[in-house]
Amino acid sequence: FFFGTAKMSTGRIEAALCGAFCGACAALAVAYLLQSRQESRNIACAFTQDARERLPRKIILVRHGESEANADHSLWRTKADHRIELTDKGSAQAINAGKRIKKIIGDMSVSLYVSPFARTLQTARNLREAFEENIVHTHVEPRVREQEFGNLQGDDFKNYRGEQLQLGRFFYRFPTGESGADVYARVKQWWDNTLLPLNHRNDAEPVDAIVVVTHGLTMRLILMQLYGWSPQTFETVWNAGNCDIYVLEKDLEAHGKTPYRSPYVLDPTQGDQPMSSIELMVHFKDGSEKQMLLKDYLSIPAPRTRQHTTVCKMLGDQHSIDPSDIDRIDYSCGKFKKYK
Repeated sequence: FFFGTAKMSTGRIEAALCGAFCGACAALAVAYLLQSRQESRNIACAFTQDARERLPRKIILVRHGESEANADHSLWRTKADHRIELTDKGSAQAINAGKRIKKIIGDMSVSLYVSPFARTLQTARNLREAFEENIVHTHVEPRVREQEFGNLQGDDFKNYRGEQLQLGRFFYRFPTGESGADVYARVKQWWDNTLLPLNHRNDAEPVDAIVVVTHGLTMRLILMQLYGWSPQTFETVWNAGNCDIYVLEKDLEAHGKTPYRSPYVLDPTQGDQPMSSIELMVHFKDGSEKQMLLKDYLSIPAPRTRQHTTVCKMLGDQHSIDPSDIDRIDYSCGKFKKYK
């Protein structure tokens, strides 16, 4: 009896020791995995930080100079969009834009991206004269071309343009052409896959700045993907003027560190600023309502539709009304009234 009990106790001890050993091994394995995971995170963070630090210091967006179709809106009927050239005024604008860019970049090295349309190629030809010695690479990039309006004849463009104004430029797709959303997709793909990794390529010299000669809509969509604008916010932004320049300055401390954004902010001291406005339906406490235009919509911090006090104050300043009289604001201007 005693021998059996001793034997049983020894078995229990062996089992306990085995369990303890297995537990220790499991604990060591977990600790190793946690350490490995942390090391992997540290490596990923270090890689991400290095990638951000290698980014060009400036990205400069330039709209083409005045084109033949900007001066004569009927030209769309008889001349293919990609063949439309600059006017004499547009050529002069491009030369002046080049001088502005030279002052901004100084002796920085530059990579130049150009839409393949005639008016953008001519704009690039003229503006690059001011900083030719800075240019390291020149890329003719189809993904930053103008929106494709399709094979339109006669008054088709005028008629479809009217439909576009009703539906919005982002979602409306021209027959056999593109919508703004289509342009957004290719611009985003170019930005993420070509522009951001530029200074990581082994076959190209890193640069300090990138200059992009493109089109007004394309410039707006570049800013849209950069700042995460909603389609509604995009529709409030005006087209850039001919040879307007938007200067994006790298700021590693700036907000927008999520994976789909880049550390660049618009610098109003060096370049032009995009203008914006939105039509609002303003409901007053006395029961009346009035459609009102709010200017400088982009200046409102996001989320803009939640900044009631700021918007009321801006409406008061712009329309000489008492902000305290405002009850609520309909940012869709009545479009979604039936769903309330």
